[in-house]
Amino acid sequence: MHIQANYSLLKHNTFHIQSKTQYYAEVSRQSDILTLRSDLKLASLPWRIIGGGSNLLFTENFNGVTVCCTFNKIKIMQEDNDDVWISVGAGVAWIDLVRYTVAQGWWGLENLALIPGTVGAAPVQNIGAYGAEARDTITRVQTLDLFDGQRREFRNSECNFDYRTSIFKEEFSNRLLVHRVTFRLKKLTAGHANLFYEPLKNAVASYEKEELTPQIICDTVERIRRNRLPDPNKNGNAGSFFKNPVVDQEYFEKLTEDFPDMPHHRMVNGCYKIPAAWLIEEAGWKGKSIRQAGVCDIHALVLVNLGGATGCDIKNLSQAIQEEVNHKFGIHLEPEVLIW
Repeated sequence: MHIQANYSLLKHNTFHIQSKTQYYAEVSRQSDILTLRSDLKLASLPWRIIGGGSNLLFTENFNGVTVCCTFNKIKIMQEDNDDVWISVGAGVAWIDLVRYTVAQGWWGLENLALIPGTVGAAPVQNIGAYGAEARDTITRVQTLDLFDGQRREFRNSECNFDYRTSIFKEEFSNRLLVHRVTFRLKKLTAGHANLFYEPLKNAVASYEKEELTPQIICDTVERIRRNRLPDPNKNGNAGSFFKNPVVDQEYFEKLTEDFPDMPHHRMVNGCYKIPAAWLIEEAGWKGKSIRQAGVCDIHALVLVNLGGATGCDIKNLSQAIQEEVNHKFGIHLEPEVLIW
């Protein structure tokens, strides 16, 4: 266990926002939480959980204890002719996990390549991209209760996974620390490429279906992401800032009367998902900025730190975008990023 006081979180958020926490604790074992809780001063303070900080926006300093799980072991739990189950520590970088699994020839995570953050954040956020989500392969999530250190394990069906959310983000926010995640992946000859996302399907169209491997899909996804999204190491950002909104059929039909070319995706429940990036661009915000916070000129869904922006600068920009999109389309954009 490692704990520091008056700790800067600058390196712990991909927006590169300067923020401090009264105490910062790295834990890897159940006993670490019990040790922290035995300190009466620490126990009396509010606690919160961070991972790699790739989906966070800090707008103020935190007078409490910020906890990060650093457990980073990967273990094969079970395998048969078709499947392999791996248990992965929450502190493993997601990018490293994806590259490890595709190098083994295992199907399941390749569409989620190059997503920043840690494994522990994957079930919390139910990360997703290019036609895949974390919940597609997660079988179990093992957590540690920050109040008493007790272990709690959740099966996939108990995680309440939904679009960019879960029980860990809602009901147990800053209560349950994800410690390990178990994934069920398909072996090379037992699985196949997920080409639900049309641009990815087009990008590998030169391959015969039988030629495709997890490595080819992973490399292709990484190339697409690098071309479409700014590198957070160069321009501070948290990827997609807003969720893609969903409207019912009645309101969708009303919208298409005024915007017949509006892109959309019809969902199985009859509702329609509309790209937030298109709404933001149509509202005139692509490439614009307020102070040192800007809207990416490559992808309007990404808000960027142009250099020296505060968390409040980013937040104010997001609110201005929300107001304009709501005024023009009658749609409220909900942040995907957690604003603290």
